[in-house]
Amino acid sequence: MSETKRQVQLTGGSSFAVTLPKSWAKRQGIREGSSLIMRITDDGGLLIYPEERQPQKTFTEIRLELGPNVGRDIVGAYLYGYNTIKIHSYTSFEEDELVTIKRVVRGLVGAEIVEEAPNKIEIQVMLDPEAVTPEKVLRRQNSLVLGMVDDVAKALMNNDVSLAKAVAQRDEEVDRHYFTLVRVIRSAIRDPEIGRRMRQTPLSLLDLRVAAKFLEDSGDQAATIAREILGQKEGRPADSLVEEFCGLASIVIEMGPEPIEALLTGDAALTLHALSLRRKFQERSSQFRRMLSQAPLQAQLFLIHSYACLDRICENMADIAELGAPIAGRSTN
Repeated sequence: MSETKRQVQLTGGSSFAVTLPKSWAKRQGIREGSSLIMRITDDGGLLIYPEERQPQKTFTEIRLELGPNVGRDIVGAYLYGYNTIKIHSYTSFEEDELVTIKRVVRGLVGAEIVEEAPNKIEIQVMLDPEAVTPEKVLRRQNSLVLGMVDDVAKALMNNDVSLAKAVAQRDEEVDRHYFTLVRVIRSAIRDPEIGRRMRQTPLSLLDLRVAAKFLEDSGDQAATIAREILGQKEGRPADSLVEEFCGLASIVIEMGPEPIEALLTGDAALTLHALSLRRKFQERSSQFRRMLSQAPLQAQLFLIHSYACLDRICENMADIAELGAPIAGRSTN
């Protein structure tokens, strides 16, 4: 980012004035009578925008060669902000390649296949970043994750294989929201005007991005527990162990929307309450691990992995809460 220096002048005896860099004014189409918007930043600086500023040029099109990582490449192009993604193959697509591409596209909000030929597929992304409210996406992600934790506990308690399968599949929806949020945040960072209209600073966008990643990881952890239930071959663990595990899950569920609201509002009280629930989880975990150490080996192998996933979810939620009011979560020792 280039810098320029200007001397402050006193005009009319009471007003301060500075001149605008001529090269910048010409690029922005500023002339006599043009209106400028000024915004004070968090660090005390001053940002100046033309009122009729045109959006910065977006990434329009990218061509991808078909390869073993085509799914990852499509997601990467989507997150980077490309609106048209063309996939080319030197031979006709195999059936499994088409299945992979279509599955990935279904997981990306606003993405559609608009052209399909034997060796070429064109994906169009029709997602207006300014039509997406990051806070709503984050709240929806959080609600989905908490629902997954609740359902996975019920699936374990009731030995409900169908519910466990549904939880594993729901992780795709959490990922969809994550990808949407990352694309929108990258667009806002690339074009500060978008962030300004969203009323988001670069720092708040960074915090939202980190929180979304914590939630995406939590969805993965809940889906892993569901798959553990689906893959359980031997007998069910003792009821006392299952009840204790579900008790730990209830502490995570008790956090509810507090970590997200702590982040979005900066409310230190919400942060402290979320952290107190994290400590409550850790204290109760000691009892669960003691009980688990006395259980048959098969039950230990099944539940210790599931417990590690649940502990990770709880830690992620506490970390999100600390993003909003980090000083509130620090020890004074």
